[in-house]
Amino acid sequence: MKLISICKLAKKSSLEMSTLPHNKRNKIFNDLSKNLNSNKEHIFKSNSKDLNLNKGLPKELRDRLIIDDQKLKGIIKSLKNVKNLNDPLNKNEEYLRNDGLKIIKKIIPIGVISAIYESRPNVTIDIASLCIKSGNVAILRGGKESLNTNSALIKIIQDTLEQNNINKNCIQYIKDPDRKLVDELLSLDEYIDLVIPRGGKKLVENVSKNAKMRAIFGGIGVCHLYIDEKINEKKILPLIQNSKLQAPSVCNALDTILIHEKQIKKILPKLVSKLTENNVEVRLHSKILNKAKENNSSNLIKLAKKDDWGREFLDLKISIKSVKSVEEAISHIDKFSFGHTDGIISKIDKNINKFVQSVNSSAVTVNASTRFNDGGEIGLGSEIAISTTKVSPRGPLGLEEITTYKWVIEGNGHIRN
Repeated sequence: MKLISICKLAKKSSLEMSTLPHNKRNKIFNDLSKNLNSNKEHIFKSNSKDLNLNKGLPKELRDRLIIDDQKLKGIIKSLKNVKNLNDPLNKNEEYLRNDGLKIIKKIIPIGVISAIYESRPNVTIDIASLCIKSGNVAILRGGKESLNTNSALIKIIQDTLEQNNINKNCIQYIKDPDRKLVDELLSLDEYIDLVIPRGGKKLVENVSKNAKMRAIFGGIGVCHLYIDEKINEKKILPLIQNSKLQAPSVCNALDTILIHEKQIKKILPKLVSKLTENNVEVRLHSKILNKAKENNSSNLIKLAKKDDWGREFLDLKISIKSVKSVEEAISHIDKFSFGHTDGIISKIDKNINKFVQSVNSSAVTVNASTRFNDGGEIGLGSEIAISTTKVSPRGPLGLEEITTYKWVIEGNGHIRN
């Protein structure tokens, strides 16, 4: 099907989805969870095709591509979390003027949302579920490496919609991998109300430059943690390990550690040992390289290069630099961060407050893992993306962030004086 036809069908079906009662939207979640589970062998078989066709992918991208039994259970759990959230379209505000005129701020869906993303097929379900819950229609475009998996998931979603007598075109997928279609899609503002790119720098720049409709950008990480001069030493290693190793290929995984010079002697050797024991390549600033190599002969310890600062590794690699103060840490983050997730590990309230006030990222963590900047973790059920722009909406985009509003003015023959 041609792209223009997909967009026209989406626009036509948006009225149906926007007026669907909340109980009917929730029933879709119940049925979709059952249908995903009953069709899991087909999903796994489709996923195996993608994995076999993409054996040359870097490990971090292959990890993102995999859907196994554990990941499918996580997807179904996420569906349940979204279903249990309050109806985002039932948060109207109203007030009555002295003359009896009623003013209502009515929450409504945005309309047609298009999301462009890469090799994580679970994102297909995340975006579709949030759009259904919020009464929006979705046009999805995943990476060519996950085509078979995404096609299987979309078929299950569309079958579930039809099972509930809802137009299957409310959730559509662009199967053609031709990159020229992205440029065409960005010109179709007559049919698409919002576009969200989740991917690398080139994709984000292309959307920023060419999108005729509103765009919200997300996806680029480069996450920092600053280790201050006074810390809880027992908690530092597990916190760093979780930030880096739980899911190394995602956007909220740790990329750079900034360590106060007073912590070099005591903490740095332990930190480097823990990382290298877990096969993390550690790239250190020249000032602290020799200290890191004391009593550690691992070939994973290397000298950091200039482009290792401000680099999103998405892999078992990390950069470490020493700083003299919280102010220097803030300055480094201001220069190299993309505004995703940056944090401080400290027992000094003054430094914590200064860091939180000064670092302008979508999420700032305090004595907590960078992995918590996630829609599911902060109570949104799931997320369409993590917006790194400075204007609203910002951070994980949940249900409220993909709705808008209109003013309804109710009178009884009122005229303006």
